[in-house]
Amino acid sequence: MSYQIYSHTLPSATPGTQRIVKAHHFGTPGARPKIYLQAGLHADEWPGFLVLNTLIKKLKIAQEKDLIEGEVIVVPVANPIGLGQNFHGYIPGRFAFSDGGGNFNRNWPKLGDKVARVVNDQISGDIEANVTLVRQAIRHELANLPELTELQGLRKTLLALSMDADEVLDLHCSGEACMHAYVAQEFEDYFRPLLGLLEADVALSELDTGVQSFDETNVSVWRQLKSHYAHLMPWGCRSLTLELRGENDISHELAEKDAEALYQYLIYRGVIEGKTPKIDDSKVTYYPLDAMDLVKAPVAGIACFHKALGEQVEAGEVIGEVVDLMCDDVENSAHPLVARANGVFFARFQRRLVVCGESLAKIAGREHLAFREIGHLFED
Repeated sequence: MSYQIYSHTLPSATPGTQRIVKAHHFGTPGARPKIYLQAGLHADEWPGFLVLNTLIKKLKIAQEKDLIEGEVIVVPVANPIGLGQNFHGYIPGRFAFSDGGGNFNRNWPKLGDKVARVVNDQISGDIEANVTLVRQAIRHELANLPELTELQGLRKTLLALSMDADEVLDLHCSGEACMHAYVAQEFEDYFRPLLGLLEADVALSELDTGVQSFDETNVSVWRQLKSHYAHLMPWGCRSLTLELRGENDISHELAEKDAEALYQYLIYRGVIEGKTPKIDDSKVTYYPLDAMDLVKAPVAGIACFHKALGEQVEAGEVIGEVVDLMCDDVENSAHPLVARANGVFFARFQRRLVVCGESLAKIAGREHLAFREIGHLFED
């Protein structure tokens, strides 16, 4: 099959408006492995736009040379709704303004119970048949999802493109950060080669964040079924969230580097024909998500950081300060930002004028922190 672009029209939110999601398809529909990539679900996180734009160029060449043995779907702009939130040049893009609001990457539909009811009496000793059965049930349940609103249409569209993929790679970024990723515990070894290619030394590992994010939703059906059927139910989908450094880490050089890493990964997985890359993943380190310290602003004011991203820190160490601009005693107006974990200072807030209580810095530690609650490990 030749390279195809499909435009998916979302329900019209208001008279005279219409938004679309464009999906770039490579390879043969139904061929395996199938890998799905998207960027910009949080519409204020833009590095992935350029990375996937660059990757599409590489995939077009591979398609012309008949090198694609599996199937690849790329959605370079996953959230046109969020991108429409343009206020005098500022695009917040993280939260929906309609349909009850909320984070675009939270509370995605739960399909596990519905799929389980359909397939429970049909699971057999034929593993491949089980996978096919579950994927058919997933497609059926996706078709029944509502799409009355623009946001419902967006979610249904993206899930319909991704949920039968062998792998789902969701591209995000932080305010200012090192390259890192969020990976389910079950997939630590599986995704280590990808992280090695991307030079992501830090990865946060979790079992269930409790937020029903896009990447979790894509694997939740399989996780639920595996808990009942064990070896009879393989992972029909694996997913992760890639954090492509910081919001302003955008350049053709970085996009080329990251797109080439993704392309080499597609070769490694057998999606594209080519020489298998040599991968050094020795620096990839997984840190439990419940051991990640979120350093919060003790007061409102101006934040300054003393430690650089990627540096090791110790619990009790001061990594920066927030200056209280309303303090009468200006000589003592600085309030320290204190690390509560031994680990790597890998991400921080980009904006320097901060609100009291905001999470300003992330430190990847190794030991569970008492104030981190399992099932509530992400903030909005």
